[in-house]
Amino acid sequence: MAALSLQYKDGRQVPEGAGLLISILVRYAEVGSIYYWQEKHALKFTFLLMGAEGQAVEGLRNKLPLALAAFHGLEGSAMTLCGVESRCEGDIYSLTVTRDVESMTQTEVGLIVDLLRCEFGEALVLDDADGAIPEDELLFQEELIGRLLAKMRDDEIDKNVVAVRDEGRVLVFKN
Repeated sequence: MAALSLQYKDGRQVPEGAGLLISILVRYAEVGSIYYWQEKHALKFTFLLMGAEGQAVEGLRNKLPLALAAFHGLEGSAMTLCGVESRCEGDIYSLTVTRDVESMTQTEVGLIVDLLRCEFGEALVLDDADGAIPEDELLFQEELIGRLLAKMRDDEIDKNVVAVRDEGRVLVFKN
């Protein structure tokens, strides 16, 4: 498979770490934003829930770390960082899942999204501005996410980076 080759408008190459964040947002329409936390070498996934029950959100805050620990137990690995936070503003919840890059896999990213989809259904906000993505593109993105996650275990990004959705586009910012 060809390597991801993203370029800025001025022709410079986009770093692979930023490519990982972009690929996750392209593959998973449910992820509202993703943040690379350089100090902890971790990813923060943010999901938006509209009209979700507060008890369901709190229940997931307890259930998700247990589910991920069980997944890692089956995989024979251990997590060093797993956090779930929620914030509510009106009828919109923001749910942030923080995971260390060292133990994270593409399968786990899919598991997190699937658990949220099963738990919240229509309340989970997704960006489907471009409509359905072809199956072969989804598979390509999954494979790419797996490769880039594996590469990031060794090659940390030297800055905090965030990728967000904006009207069907993915914007990447570093600080």
